[in-house]
Amino acid sequence: MGSETLPKQFIFNEKMDKEALYSLYTDDFAYIEEIFATILQHFDADFSTVQLAFENKSMEDLKRAIHKIKPTFGYTGLLEAQSMCKNFEDQCAGAASITDITEAYIHIKNELLEAKDIIQNEHIRLKAFNANPL
Repeated sequence: MGSETLPKQFIFNEKMDKEALYSLYTDDFAYIEEIFATILQHFDADFSTVQLAFENKSMEDLKRAIHKIKPTFGYTGLLEAQSMCKNFEDQCAGAASITDITEAYIHIKNELLEAKDIIQNEHIRLKAFNANPL
């Protein structure tokens, strides 16, 4: 038997679509770490825009803010969160007032916060993984 080594593999959170991540980045874990870091740098500001739009009862601003944050989840393999953003964006477009979407807003807000936690944890794990050459 030869001394062939298998490529180092990273096991992502089960909520992340591994095939989507692979199709975007192959096995470039250093690049994935960089993408996650960039996303985390902008997440709080984008999330605050969503919250402010809701607090100001601006349906159009809320729809725009959700539309802006939605791709974040595609780039991190959180396709369910991305789909939920699309559904919420559609609800905003069809709602007569902010009260019509309050329950959905609370749900999407919690989903966004959970997604941020997942991205943060995976970023920390990726940093450790990439720092270990074996």
